[in-house]
Amino acid sequence: MPTRFLRAAALCGALIIAAPVPAQTPAAPARFEGTLVTISTAAEVEATNDEALASFYLEVQEADLARAQSQLNQRVAEGVATLKRADPKAQVETAGYGSYPIYAAGGGRKIVGWRVRQSVNLRTTELAALPKTVAAGQQQLALGGIGFRLSRAARDRLDAELIQRAYANLSARIAAAAQAMGVPPARVRIEEVNFGARGDGPPIVPMARAMAMAAESVAEPSFDAGQSTQRLDVTAKVRFLQP
Repeated sequence: MPTRFLRAAALCGALIIAAPVPAQTPAAPARFEGTLVTISTAAEVEATNDEALASFYLEVQEADLARAQSQLNQRVAEGVATLKRADPKAQVETAGYGSYPIYAAGGGRKIVGWRVRQSVNLRTTELAALPKTVAAGQQQLALGGIGFRLSRAARDRLDAELIQRAYANLSARIAAAAQAMGVPPARVRIEEVNFGARGDGPPIVPMARAMAMAAESVAEPSFDAGQSTQRLDVTAKVRFLQP
């Protein structure tokens, strides 16, 4: 092969290798049409409370710790048994057992006695029998507080209604926003919907603190279960596309 031809081929190849590569234009970032708006609303449903939460306690004070604990244990056991007899369907449980020293007057560190305390909690849906149950328990225990709320079963039954109301309210607010922005319904896109959590109702209302004393009988108290309001919050991200 002629030398002149080989030199020409080599020079051509070098030119091809050295040819600059055209720079690539970076892709434009994705553009989202319209306006993204966060819209929030809520729904509420009112229903009659169907569950009671009662808190009892007993406090015993003695010079000897063992004697104080023994008296407390016996009387609390009697109180629990009385509550269960009065309302067999109730959930009764003990809690908050504690012993506390009593010191001599004058700021000394000499222990002159002991105070022992224990709590008993009762949860029931038998509200018609609640006054009788509480009066029976008060023969051995003191009533520390009582409150009313919707049971979990009742709250679960209200879920479907809450969701329907909340979503209906949300739809109405989205429609109002679209109208205000001049966006037709066909150009509205719901991108995300979040439902919030609901509460479990009011806490137990504390009663006046008093030492529990044994009694022959206790007059039945009067209770009004009242009503609770269940609330469900809902938030949506909505995109309004311009026509």
